Amino acid sequence: MLFSLNNNRKNVIRNLFIYCGVVVFCMLFGYIYETRAHGVISWFMLLGFLVPLTLGLMPYLIITLSKTKKGPNSICSNLYNSGVATLTVGCYFKGFLEIYGTTRDIHIIIYSVVGGTLLLFGLLFYIISIVKSNSQQE
Repeated sequence: MLFSLNNNRKNVIRNLFIYCGVVVFCMLFGYIYETRAHGVISWFMLLGFLVPLTLGLMPYLIITLSKTKKGPNSICSNLYNSGVATLTVGCYFKGFLEIYGTTRDIHIIIYSVVGGTLLLFGLLFYIISIVKSNSQQE
């Protein structure tokens, strides 16, 4: 069933721990890359960890701490996680371009549009599945 909710919270908790690792990796990667950049600073590189922190870790933390026992199904999760990954890669790519002195903003626009679209579709499917589940329970 395309819009069924996943009652197994193990997937939500697994995603929570994966995002913890991703945030730590992004922090270390940005720090190490900046120390080797010969004094050139990119805020996209330094603060790139904020994308998976705010868009990945926080929503799964809210779902985990909430009273609901239901989480997003695999389609919603995969779309949303792909959007977070696309925006994170786009952020670091922009940082690479800034450090090397190149300005090609068309690439960043593509990352933003694709990542935002994936995020929105993941959220939309999740909201539709919640509404459909609530209407079936009534």
